[in-house]
Amino acid sequence: MTQAVIDLQKEVIQKLLEAFENKNEITLKAPTGSGKTYMMAAFMERVLKRDSRAIFIVSSLSKGALGEQNFKAFQRFSKDFKHLKPYLIESQNIGENALFIPLEYNVYVLPRDLYKEKSKLKQGAFVGFLRSQREGEEFKPIQEKKIYLIKDECHIATNNLDDLIIRDYRDTNRKYFSKVINISATPKLTKGQIPDVELSEAEAVTARLIKAVEYDEEERKLEEGLSLALERFLNLKREYLKLGINPCFIIQISNKQRADEEIKRIKKILSQVEFSSLKWMYIVDDKNSSDSNDELKAKKLPLKKWKNYARENTSTIDIIIFKMVISEGWDIPRACMLYQMRDSKSRQLDEQVIGRVRRNPCLLEFESLSKREQELITKAYVYGIKPKNEGSIAVRLQGERGQGEEGLFTNLIQEELKIHTTRLKRITTTKKLEVEKILENETESKKDIFSLYAQLKTHKELQKECYHYMLGADDERERVQRWFAFNNHFKAIKKQCDILMQDYEENIELEPLESVLPFESIVSKSAYEMSGLGRWIWQRLDRESSFYFDSKSELEWLNFLMDLREENAPNKEGSKQGKLIKSIAINTEDIYLLGKNFPFRSCLKFEYYLEGYHFSYPDFILKDWRDRIHLFEVKSLNIAKNMNIDNREYEAKIQALKQCYKAVASKTGYHFYLPMKKGKSWDIWYAGNLYTKQSLTKDMLRDMLKKPN
Repeated sequence: MTQAVIDLQKEVIQKLLEAFENKNEITLKAPTGSGKTYMMAAFMERVLKRDSRAIFIVSSLSKGALGEQNFKAFQRFSKDFKHLKPYLIESQNIGENALFIPLEYNVYVLPRDLYKEKSKLKQGAFVGFLRSQREGEEFKPIQEKKIYLIKDECHIATNNLDDLIIRDYRDTNRKYFSKVINISATPKLTKGQIPDVELSEAEAVTARLIKAVEYDEEERKLEEGLSLALERFLNLKREYLKLGINPCFIIQISNKQRADEEIKRIKKILSQVEFSSLKWMYIVDDKNSSDSNDELKAKKLPLKKWKNYARENTSTIDIIIFKMVISEGWDIPRACMLYQMRDSKSRQLDEQVIGRVRRNPCLLEFESLSKREQELITKAYVYGIKPKNEGSIAVRLQGERGQGEEGLFTNLIQEELKIHTTRLKRITTTKKLEVEKILENETESKKDIFSLYAQLKTHKELQKECYHYMLGADDERERVQRWFAFNNHFKAIKKQCDILMQDYEENIELEPLESVLPFESIVSKSAYEMSGLGRWIWQRLDRESSFYFDSKSELEWLNFLMDLREENAPNKEGSKQGKLIKSIAINTEDIYLLGKNFPFRSCLKFEYYLEGYHFSYPDFILKDWRDRIHLFEVKSLNIAKNMNIDNREYEAKIQALKQCYKAVASKTGYHFYLPMKKGKSWDIWYAGNLYTKQSLTKDMLRDMLKKPN
């Protein structure tokens, strides 16, 4: 798994904890395939670790066996999350007169349909269980529990437990849930499910957590449209098979009277010679209507096992045809194409269905793939109407896009803002990290195997080095000895590894000079909005003038940069610019070379090392009157304090960025800034190719821009 994915999920979990501390009901919005179940488990682990009295009830949909799916996931995660003790409440626990739910667990997965009118669970058994959890068992010391409700897939009707939510702390009679956490890819605003924490589609795609989507919205007759899609799928299949994955094409048909006619037409198309080798599966609620042409495998399995079989990367099933059966809760990462015949009136359903083809099938081994392979498995194709995304806006660089000298499409702003980005060399530690010498000179710490394993799992690079060190052993016994020796000296090895990794003068590699900003990008809406923003490098596709940013500090800093457009440059000979920021004429208007580095599709990033490899995306880029590049990454110590972020962790990141930017500045001549908001004032760190300054003011920065050299 990439460090970008780890960092993104970690950030979401931290924000979720902050919201949980301050509100009694919160909502997390995250795309399908972005790891909501993992983040849910990590969030619960953090809460349970600091409060042993916490109990979570996870309400999940019954259809698609989502409850059992969540439970099994929590069981897997509990190997790493030691405080997690999951239990699945199921119908088998219901006897003639009572429901038995043991009290020694702390995460209870409750399928929604078990708690409904006239069910034994709702006739008192579940409330009795909650009462016992909160008030303690008879003849045992009372340790009052805090009971929290998690509504998974909250956009579906999951209000069956709402009567048990404490709305007023003066009335807790027969009410037990003190906090509620809503989780969905498509929360319903009409139900008050306004996201407190959001992992945006753009963030997830940028981190390669989910696939980007290419839409084909052209209306065609079924025979023509499906045939074109199948031809593309056959080409994709050849490439996927090289990775040991048989890709999957999903066809969604209508729900009503048209379904029977559509399935007949689809089967006829699939029977054509060019498509006859493809194995398909038609899944509907009625088992007698379900069908498949896979006589050797699928048809010999019970219908209830079809989904599990189709999920596997090596499944022989190429095509799955369905109505609404897999709209929620079915993971099939190998799916890469969707043909949607159903004209759904529910935007939520459309997004949920599209989510089925957006999972990354090689998430854990992604870094080992070539760039071509990475591009292949992180792109999905959807034939159907693109859903409107009310949570984001599409933006484009000012000016047109034409064909350049080398045949590549570019535009004036991309040409002006060509820069070198950087990567770090990967260290072959068998040459540089002398493990044997460290073992000889450092004292061994004695820990149990579980602590050693947990320690090693925190550091991806040292996992690799431990593996390479073990390969040098002559036999199994020596390999085991080497594993223990390595991990009992973990702290000393890590220290030496960090020194080698952070040698930026040695490790930084310049990427070729290229256009780093995408022609088009996506911006997530936020509370930090600036209206009337014009004469900078971006424009909205809908021609509106409001843009969104990540923080209040970013807004304030952008205001300062925008004011520089009105500052006169020195009247030096040879200077054709009248202002501090360079401008170019686009459609008779002066556009200043200043803009936000929106991360979606952006290549404006610099790699640094901090307990692993990370990319930093500077927030703003500016080109001045002397054609110098200035890059700004805005930080706020106020935000770090308010979000209860570990100060040592935050400071370590800032120091790592300073080391990286200082080295990059010396190699490229670019000017890097870390404007840090402290209280009401700014403290600006600067690195150029000749020197660094620890503390600039805005006036000092303005004066630096005016200097000709």
